[in-house]
Amino acid sequence: MAQFTKASRGKRSVRKPPDSTTEGKEQKGRRTRLITASLIIAIILVVVGVGYYLIYVKPFQTKVIVVGEDTINIGYFIKRIRMDITASGDPNVMLERLTHEILIKQGAPRYGIEVTDDDITEALKEMARGGSETISDSEFKEWYRQQLNETELTDSEYRDLTHTLVLAQRLHEYLAERVPTVAEQVHLHIIVLESYEDALEVQEKLDAGADFADLAREVSIDEETRENGGDLEWVPVEILEGQFEWAVLNLDIGEASEPLRTGELAFSIITISEKAAAREVDEDALEIMKAKVLQDWLVEEMRYKKIEFHGFTNGFDSETYYWIKTQLAKRAG
Repeated sequence: MAQFTKASRGKRSVRKPPDSTTEGKEQKGRRTRLITASLIIAIILVVVGVGYYLIYVKPFQTKVIVVGEDTINIGYFIKRIRMDITASGDPNVMLERLTHEILIKQGAPRYGIEVTDDDITEALKEMARGGSETISDSEFKEWYRQQLNETELTDSEYRDLTHTLVLAQRLHEYLAERVPTVAEQVHLHIIVLESYEDALEVQEKLDAGADFADLAREVSIDEETRENGGDLEWVPVEILEGQFEWAVLNLDIGEASEPLRTGELAFSIITISEKAAAREVDEDALEIMKAKVLQDWLVEEMRYKKIEFHGFTNGFDSETYYWIKTQLAKRAG
């Protein structure tokens, strides 16, 4: 009896593994459901995150302008359109403007033109002062904070824009100082008419032998030149553009041109009474040449630079254009 009792106390009851019991199966089921739910939540978060990225992030990171190693993305592109009222909300205008800015940043250093951080800060303070002679640090900081808030540009973006503006000003001054004072010129005469039909009628009279100066005094709508018979005096060929430049280079002395469009609402007929391969430029013409020297420089730069316009699919296409216009409309609303 004693042996039996002692032996009985020495035994240990052995429980079956939890998985083989109902309780174990329930615990396993809960773990499985928890893992499944976690996976579903993770998938949902990934899908939502990817969707958010594709709709609200990726499009704004898309490159729209590439010039060498310098690029502009759509996010910055839209900010600049919104802050620049002279662009009139037109993406095509801003494409050209930002391309010019890149060319200036790339080209100015070739002439030894540089802009330091102190130059940028001083330029910003000058803008902040406006018509005032001085501005306190607190006033400047508040002005700058407002600029960042209104334009939605970051500090680095705003300072980079200011850097480009100062570069452009210095490059313009550098080029203007080197404008030649002797240039190819023509003694130009002009008759300005209201319509193409009026211009054709004048052309017929000129072909029939009518005097150019007399017709100018009679029918020209340009008050500044009408009284002196349409005489524009000596004009550097360099300051003429478009149809006028082409006509001047192809006209013989005394020959009248075909009707040339003058702006949107008028037409002109021109003639040349004299030509000079090299003639001293008068002060008024020289100022015009200096004023457009940077634009002429940019035209030359664009001829030799590889400039790419990108978008969502096939370059800067209609899809990209209207997507940008939609974003501008949303922000305006």
